[in-house]
Amino acid sequence: MSRRKRKKKKTNTEVIAFILIAITLIVIIGISSLRGTNNFISSLIMDISSPISRGVNKVFTVAEKNIIGIMNYKKNLEIIDNMKKENQELRQKIIEIDLKRSELESLSNLRRALNFVEDPYEKKYIGAKVVSRNDGNWYTSFTIAAGKSDGVTKNSIVVSGDGLVGIVYEVSNNYSKAMSILNNKTAVSFEILRKSEYTGVLSQNISIDLGEEFEEGYLKGYLFDSKYEVVAGDVLITSGVGLYPKGIPIGQVDKVIEDRNNLLKYIKVKPYANLKKLDKVLVVPPRKIN
Repeated sequence: MSRRKRKKKKTNTEVIAFILIAITLIVIIGISSLRGTNNFISSLIMDISSPISRGVNKVFTVAEKNIIGIMNYKKNLEIIDNMKKENQELRQKIIEIDLKRSELESLSNLRRALNFVEDPYEKKYIGAKVVSRNDGNWYTSFTIAAGKSDGVTKNSIVVSGDGLVGIVYEVSNNYSKAMSILNNKTAVSFEILRKSEYTGVLSQNISIDLGEEFEEGYLKGYLFDSKYEVVAGDVLITSGVGLYPKGIPIGQVDKVIEDRNNLLKYIKVKPYANLKKLDKVLVVPPRKIN
């Protein structure tokens, strides 16, 4: 038997003996009172037994407190466990609300996109989710979850609720690949909204000397006539020349750059479509060119 076990056994024996002595003394006091034993003896016994009784009571009081503490601890654990479950349920509800809100925003964007589609194309639009994209911060190419089986064709136009996004260049049965207007391989004919005769082309292949590095996420373009009085803040829309239907918002002129040597006027344009974040888009057939 180990030293710890012997010590524990000894302690238990002492406690039992202590309790037995206390009980014996209490019985003696009772008997003495009944028989009228000398008050001195009774007092002496009471003096001896009282501390013992208090000790016994203290032992039982401590034990009672420990039992109550254990019961309260278990109860508190149950309360904490219930609170954790409630918090988890609340978090789940918040996630569901956020998802619904995101879905509603996407649907709202698609409804706005319908405003950019001309009558001949309005009934042929296809809603699609963007499922992947190129590396980098900006969408220059991406894949949508809609293909031939949904009615998507090569050169279909992609728009968001904010404006023109790009054009489809490859189609499979269920998926399609598209280039955004930030891609070097795209070119878009535009006109100035306030003055439709002010026209030009947007293309990222254009070389413009700004005297500074060209910012990512902006479009480059030039006007067909350097005499066009275009200013910062002018709105660009598709002109209807080429594959893009007329009237789709493209962006806003950020800066006008004149090249007097070549008699050209360049523009730097901030696109309306958020080409850093695309979720759901609208796909419409390309304009028919005879």
